[in-house]
Amino acid sequence: MIFGNSYLCARQCATGKGIELRALDALRLVDTGPDSAKSVRVQIADGWTEFSRRNRSDITDVIRPFDWTFSTCYRGTAQGLSFSASDAGIDYQKLKVREEILFYDENVLFEDDLGDNGTSQLSYKVRVMPSGFFILQRFFLRVDGVLFRIFDSRIYHEFGTDTVAREFSTREAPFDDVKSRLPKKKRDDEDLSLLNNIQFADEAMANPIVEHEVARL
Repeated sequence: MIFGNSYLCARQCATGKGIELRALDALRLVDTGPDSAKSVRVQIADGWTEFSRRNRSDITDVIRPFDWTFSTCYRGTAQGLSFSASDAGIDYQKLKVREEILFYDENVLFEDDLGDNGTSQLSYKVRVMPSGFFILQRFFLRVDGVLFRIFDSRIYHEFGTDTVAREFSTREAPFDDVKSRLPKKKRDDEDLSLLNNIQFADEAMANPIVEHEVARL
């Protein structure tokens, strides 16, 4: 489901420069190459393929292939900003300072249950403090029996400065690796509901690969 009317816009009024988070812009980055539909295969995919081969031999190719997991490396839509690679990342020590929260919001931009094979979701959280604002956009993917995937885009601006910092991180783990981190309940049962908890999956996965960027206002 696409929540097309939901979006986030952070803009400097004096210059019009800023950054937006929009569902359709994110979906435009989903892979539509000839092999994109085969990038991730569920456990029963081979059975479907064999059934189609025996019963529908006239169908030999996918007309409009796309990555059915909707994985997107969307980092936000820059408005008048030009981001470039940087050695300096976001100053998380400043973000740990207790401040009044002037504004907070979180929202889902798109979500899909992948034909009951998992979940694919793009969401964001934003908070504004007296010292600046911080945005976390997260793409979360769970394909049951196959993998977990998280793409994060973090954006930070300190008021009074002329720079916007952005970090983009990626991580991926086999489904069973994350499942093995489930806490045991009585009689060695596992709480499978935690596999729907994005925070649990985030903490269960290895350290991400992080790219640092910066743009000037």
